[in-house]
Amino acid sequence: MSAAVAGLAALGVVIAPLAVAGPPSPAGPPSSLDPLQAPTGDLSPLDEARLALGLQLAPYGTGLQGANPVLGYLPSLRHTDFRAWRQELTRRSAARAADTARMDAARAAASPQGRLQTPFVYREKEALGIVGENDTVWRAEKVSAFGLGTGKHNRMLVRGDLADTAPPTRRLATPVEDNGSISLAADTRIRGNARVRVTGTIGDGPHGASGDTSGDFDWFSLQTKAGESITVDASGTRTESILVLADAAGTALAVEIPWAGGQAGRPLICRPARAGTYYVGIWPLDAFQLDVFDSGSGSGSTQAPGAYTLNIGAWKADRDAVLVKLRSGDVLGTSVAGNARGVAVQKWDGTYVAATADSDFSSAFPPSSPLPGGGNASVSYVAEESGWYGVIVDRGAGSYANTVEVYRPGGESDPRTRVQKIYLDFNGATIDPSIVHGPPGTAHLSPLTSFLPKWGLNPSQLEPLMAQITRSATENLKADLIAHGLNPNVKVEIVNGSRMPDDFGKPGVSRVIVGGTIDECGIETIGIAQYIDPGNYSRTDTALVLLDKLSEPAVGVADPPSSLNAYVRPSTNKVRFIGTAIGNVVSHEVGHYIGNWHTNNANSVTSLMDSGGAGYWRMFQVGPDLIPGTADDGDTDFATDRFSLVEGLSGVEDTLNVSAWAFAGGRR
Repeated sequence: MSAAVAGLAALGVVIAPLAVAGPPSPAGPPSSLDPLQAPTGDLSPLDEARLALGLQLAPYGTGLQGANPVLGYLPSLRHTDFRAWRQELTRRSAARAADTARMDAARAAASPQGRLQTPFVYREKEALGIVGENDTVWRAEKVSAFGLGTGKHNRMLVRGDLADTAPPTRRLATPVEDNGSISLAADTRIRGNARVRVTGTIGDGPHGASGDTSGDFDWFSLQTKAGESITVDASGTRTESILVLADAAGTALAVEIPWAGGQAGRPLICRPARAGTYYVGIWPLDAFQLDVFDSGSGSGSTQAPGAYTLNIGAWKADRDAVLVKLRSGDVLGTSVAGNARGVAVQKWDGTYVAATADSDFSSAFPPSSPLPGGGNASVSYVAEESGWYGVIVDRGAGSYANTVEVYRPGGESDPRTRVQKIYLDFNGATIDPSIVHGPPGTAHLSPLTSFLPKWGLNPSQLEPLMAQITRSATENLKADLIAHGLNPNVKVEIVNGSRMPDDFGKPGVSRVIVGGTIDECGIETIGIAQYIDPGNYSRTDTALVLLDKLSEPAVGVADPPSSLNAYVRPSTNKVRFIGTAIGNVVSHEVGHYIGNWHTNNANSVTSLMDSGGAGYWRMFQVGPDLIPGTADDGDTDFATDRFSLVEGLSGVEDTLNVSAWAFAGGRR
């Protein structure tokens, strides 16, 4: 067992499993927390644990520093305020949706026969004030008129009402310390369909500021009935803190930040899979409880004591679900407005394939994308298999309007671009960095050849290195998609820019510029893509893979080590290793502009779409021993994995399927 794994075991952190065992459960969206079986290996055990709970490592309130984290492969997680970025991207998404002329043009271009349909209005059938008749995918209202078949409507507006079922609130006396663990939790006396209001102080008690300063943690217990949601609302609290919901085994089910960086966060809302006893903890923001069954196990806190107010409750919150029929490769988008703040897409087997609340990242889509956005919450999904899927709205009370639209992938409708070309530019380029979310102006990016000495390579190894990068990208972006993807008509060509003319600018030609530095382009990243484009409607995109971080000296490199030199050994085949690693980063950035979001880099699943800032050994394909060319290296590919823990989406993303359908070469 590695030191990092041993340290994490000592933390007592147990994370909800990736796969749902047994038959599907009518639970709400699963926790975005994952099995922490294989730590990133390049962060401290405490940071590993915080990352596994979906907590950002940068201070809250830092603002929009660094590269856009949704589109960038970051060199560090310590400077990115993901909450600030989520709020900003949601604001930008509203501005995108307000440009109705451009949106209608994109929708028309992607619609059957190029004709923009008027949305079909569907009114939910559940009576006003009633709960439970359409709250799961198995009870959902089937909408047969929606879809892409003959006589179907590919645009729909679902109107409905979420019932306000919250029970009255009773006052709970402030518990006497020590209630600092699950074992010592104060009993709320909630036994289902009840809500309490309790006040207290973080930073007092035997482990607070006047005690041993290991950290004061306050825990409360409650019991739920089947189908109930747990809500913890800390509105009015102005003490920087963390809310944690756990089950009786200490498994973390959900985490929220109620107040940090001078801003209020969201309520914690979770619909457990089954009735039982659950525990709500409030922690100081600067501390971590290493063992939730031991009140004295805090990592240490210097935070001044502060008051909090919690409204804790369990009741059957209303959710509304409709069923829509999709074909394999269909690209679905949904955006909810009004009094609902959450939206999700769920498979018939219970798997959530996309879910979010109070977040809308549709501003990452290109202008040619038809997918909707601009609501309180928006998600997209590319269907793996033909069948019925649930579209669910929740988190609120009152009327809502949910836009649901479906299209075929872009390559099926544009005869000019039936074969997508990805041009790998190794020769340096002059660009306006603003096209990849950098500062406007002119940037002259250094060619690949200028970085060879930093890896100890000579000029004669340039051609083999470019060939290896191209081979690695071709395997990931073509061979694997043909062999394992669900699209039987993958049409893509990866072009080695040293051997072929530069066709970028022609229809169906995208590029990745391999070269340049952070200083040259003004973007603090390793890689960044122009867009995230589910369905691949743009097909003329740009991405950067910068090489300064990847070529830093092995001695004194940053933590975590993003330099390829940190992994080189005397026996390393440098051309093969460096070419494979860069080819994987190239594939990651192309993965974005063909529709993939980041996946979780803190669990046991290795994926090309794992976010940056940690776990580079997976992307660089060196295995847990961190040595290239050994038996544990494996093969990093597009995979099915959880979304990134800190970016705002939850559920399971099949990045292999998204990528395969992005290169659709004609209608089936």
